[in-house]
Amino acid sequence: MAEGKVEALLALKREGRPSVGRDRIELLEAVAAHGSISKAAKAVGLSYKAAWDALNAVNNLLPRPAVMGQTGGRQGGGAQVTEDGHALIASFRLLEKRLDKVARLLTGDDLSDGDPFALLWSLGMKTTARNAFRCTVTEVRLGGVNAEVLMHLTPDCQLTAIVTGESVSELDIKPGRDVTALIKSSFVMLIAGDQNPRLSARNRIAGIVSHREDGPVSSEFSLDIGGGKSIVAVITRDAAEDLDLRVGDKAMAFFKSSHVILAVD
Repeated sequence: MAEGKVEALLALKREGRPSVGRDRIELLEAVAAHGSISKAAKAVGLSYKAAWDALNAVNNLLPRPAVMGQTGGRQGGGAQVTEDGHALIASFRLLEKRLDKVARLLTGDDLSDGDPFALLWSLGMKTTARNAFRCTVTEVRLGGVNAEVLMHLTPDCQLTAIVTGESVSELDIKPGRDVTALIKSSFVMLIAGDQNPRLSARNRIAGIVSHREDGPVSSEFSLDIGGGKSIVAVITRDAAEDLDLRVGDKAMAFFKSSHVILAVD
C-alpha cells in the first residue's frame, strides 16, 4: 500500500460469530479455482493446516457450509465451494468495492458522492477457543443459581451449556435466539468408535476423524461431525497413541456443559 493511503478493510460479522475477512475470502476463491485445499493453501501462501483451520472456522460459523468435501488428507480428496460460499464471496467483494469509495474520502481522492456518516467501523470478535459454533437455543432450564441452555448445533446434534442465571438474563438467552458456543480444544476428550459410553459429560458428538497432527507432547484431531462442520480436540500424545485413531476412523468427542461458553451480539 502506498505511503499515506488509507485502505478500508472489510470484515463480515453476524450474531456474535467471529469475523470473516479478506484473507478467508481469498482462500475460498482459491478453493473455487483449484478444487483442492492443499493447492488453494499454496496459492494464497498458507500452510495446509492454516487453510484447513480457516475453512473449518467459516463452515462452523455459517448457517450452511461454504466448502464441502474437505476429506482425503494432504494428498487426496477434492474440495468444492458451495452456492452459499460463492454468494459469500460475491457479497464480500461488492461491499469491499463500495467501502473503498468511503476510504478515499479520508484522503480526498473521491469527494463527489461521499457521505461522512457512511464511515462505519466494525469490530470482530477474537477468541482463543478453537471451536466456535453457531447454534440456536431450543430450551432454557432455570435453576436456583445456574441455568441449563440447550441448543441445536445441527438438526441431529444438540449441545448443552451451564451458565449463571444472571448471564441468561443479561444476554437475553431464550428459545429461538442464535448464540455462539465456544469450546476450547483442550476441553474436548475423545473415545474411539461410535458407541455412546456412560459418562457424566452432557455433550457427546459422534464423528469421523478427518485430520490428525502429532506434536512432541500433544496431538490435534479434527472430527467431521456432519453438515459441513467439524470439532477440534487436543489431547496428549500418549493418549493419542493409546487410542490409535487415524483419518477415517469413527470417534466420539465429549465435553462438560460447564466448559461451553456462550456469546451473543
